[in-house]
Amino acid sequence: SMRFAQTLVGQLSTSVGLINNPQRSASFKVLKAPDVPSVLVELGYLSNAKDEAQLLSADWRGKAAQSITNAIALFASARAGAGTGG
Repeated sequence: SMRFAQTLVGQLSTSVGLINNPQRSASFKVLKAPDVPSVLVELGYLSNAKDEAQLLSADWRGKAAQSITNAIALFASARAGAGTGG
């Protein structure tokens, strides 16, 4: 969902560095299911030395994981408040 993607980008941008245009669209079937909010998260590429160093850092992974957790909680709370989940 675009709303969840916005929440996720907002949370990740406060804790880990993001590329200039972090939110994009794709036509993957799994991302098009109308009944399930979904996003694809790419945290880096092992072929990129900077990305690899970040992915190997327990501190960086912890920050990224906490940001993803926060985004899920915020999104679920908003859906529950709107009467569409929870």
